[in-house]
Amino acid sequence: MKIKTRNEILNEVIREGKKHPKGWKAIFGRDEKLLSMDYYVFNPKIGVYLLKEYQKNPYEVKGIGGKIARHIDDDIEAEISKLNGDFGIIQGDFQKILKNLEKGIHPQKIFEAAVKGKENLGITMPVKGKASASKDAFKNLHNMFSSKQKKLDTKFEKIAADDGLYRPYE
Repeated sequence: MKIKTRNEILNEVIREGKKHPKGWKAIFGRDEKLLSMDYYVFNPKIGVYLLKEYQKNPYEVKGIGGKIARHIDDDIEAEISKLNGDFGIIQGDFQKILKNLEKGIHPQKIFEAAVKGKENLGITMPVKGKASASKDAFKNLHNMFSSKQKKLDTKFEKIAADDGLYRPYE
């Protein structure tokens, strides 16, 4: 597995989402040991991506990720079937949004256009699908991939430690 930055992983998922817009699913949760938010994003035609991130400060999110599986096994498929929410990765063109706001288009209409995928008013949602933040589903998936994500966990731990995430307040 090649470890990439948060933005590289998001861009890769978006590229794949444009090629394969249907069938995306995700499970989100918190890795209490490493203090990261973990996002498992998968598609039957693509495989499974894991993104680990944390909020460095109010203005900056840092993270890394990688493709941890090339296909989805039956046991993972069973976990996925429990999904009950929605998710999406949003891309925005701020200049286009501002122009549309200046034209009098309501912000809600801009957002709804992105969700429906009908017209690009400055926000697009190239990847969307079903999701779950169930602690049980996250824990089960985390355990299934524990051996495949050790390298990613080690790298994340180093980055977070270098940023002082694990240091107590003094």
